[in-house]
Amino acid sequence: MARLDTIRSKMLRRACLSVLRAAEAAGGDGWTAARAVFNFLRDDHCGLTLSETAEALRYLAAKGYAETRTQRPTKFDGGDLQARILPRGIDLLEETVPPDPGIEDNRV
Repeated sequence: MARLDTIRSKMLRRACLSVLRAAEAAGGDGWTAARAVFNFLRDDHCGLTLSETAEALRYLAAKGYAETRTQRPTKFDGGDLQARILPRGIDLLEETVPPDPGIEDNRV
């Protein structure tokens, strides 16, 4: 079961990065609410929670692929979290940097 959780986490992180990239490409400042990312992904990721989405976005921020901020005092579920992709995240999606072992990548 732990292996499936790891695979699911890697897939979710990649999907979150893709959503942030699409939001940036759509214009504006690129900031996207965690709830919007969750709403976009929940049909493809059975059982996905807002907390899992926020955790994935925080992982991406910790690795330097995205930036996060909180608009209001932090809620446990991540509902006030926002994120946007950083150039390093775009590079990872475009496969111009080495794969990250914590993010799904077809090269590995």
